Amino acid sequence: MMSVVVLPLLGQENVPYHAGIRVSHGFLMNHHKTMKILNEKIPYSYELFIAKASNGEKPWQKFYRYPFYGVSYNLLHSGSPSYLGKIHSIYPFMVFFLTKPEHVLNLNIRFGAGVSYVEKIFHPVNNYKNTSISTPLNAILHFGIEGKLRIVPQVYISGGGAFTHISNGTYKKPNTGLNYVMASAGVSYAFGKMTLPTKTNETENNIVKKMQYTVYLSGGVKTYSKYDDTKYTASGLSFEASRVHLAFTQYSGKLDLFYDTSDYAYFVRDEKEITKIQTIKPGIAVGYAFHFGKLSADVNVGRYLYAKNQEFGLFYQRLALRYIINNMFNINLGLKTHWGQADYIEFAIGYKIVTE
Repeated sequence: MMSVVVLPLLGQENVPYHAGIRVSHGFLMNHHKTMKILNEKIPYSYELFIAKASNGEKPWQKFYRYPFYGVSYNLLHSGSPSYLGKIHSIYPFMVFFLTKPEHVLNLNIRFGAGVSYVEKIFHPVNNYKNTSISTPLNAILHFGIEGKLRIVPQVYISGGGAFTHISNGTYKKPNTGLNYVMASAGVSYAFGKMTLPTKTNETENNIVKKMQYTVYLSGGVKTYSKYDDTKYTASGLSFEASRVHLAFTQYSGKLDLFYDTSDYAYFVRDEKEITKIQTIKPGIAVGYAFHFGKLSADVNVGRYLYAKNQEFGLFYQRLALRYIINNMFNINLGLKTHWGQADYIEFAIGYKIVTE
């Protein structure tokens, strides 16, 4: 978790750039029984980052207490030199302040998503005990919380904790994924020309507090078993009803239909009689979104109303980044999971239904 701070804001000056280093130690979560062998040593990491403070030129920046955004490079010693090796990650992130950013002692949270390179992956002969990662390139999701202290005008120290998930979204199996919980300490330096924040009014966002209706068509590619390299397609059709909650947040309800071709193959392998239409899974979900201009982060939790294949349970989650193209269309990139077990990386396009 990075160490950043902003000097007194609205009506006062702030330092726009922050750079630093963080050292982290922690453990790998054994969310699957085959992962215990990966706990050879205590994992640790070194991280370099650079970030820039927002100055309120966008209405949402004031609403979220002038967040920071930046990019991070992380070198993670996985704790499993025999089966995983080192993990290199690069990801953009945003930092949000939980307390007033001008305070000498501050609390913030960070969200990031990007790509990771894992040095050692599953091999059926040479590395068969690694059932967590089977592709060198993977997605990384990061969430952290941190306290920081300004010790001199431009130097800050920090400490906190973070959760990091690394997975290929079951594009190839085996893929239980890697979940790290880490404690960290860091130091950062603020620099750059002092600038005044831009004063904005949240009404500039043209907030429409009425129901909105959107249809989504989604899809992805996955494998089902480490013994089968077949790529199966998964698709979905969703109807979403949503409404603005706060100025830049939104809640929603969804009706979902999923069709996953690997479900049919699963029953065929077990020599069970079934039709493809019986593998369609209807579901209902609720969600919440945080808007940052044209970009938003969406979290959805749902339950299948019917599922012939219940190997991973009846509840599902969807985490997505959404980008608004225009008043009618948006695109989504996300991850569909079953309580931490990745299902597939999901691409979607949404079409807003005009009701007026």
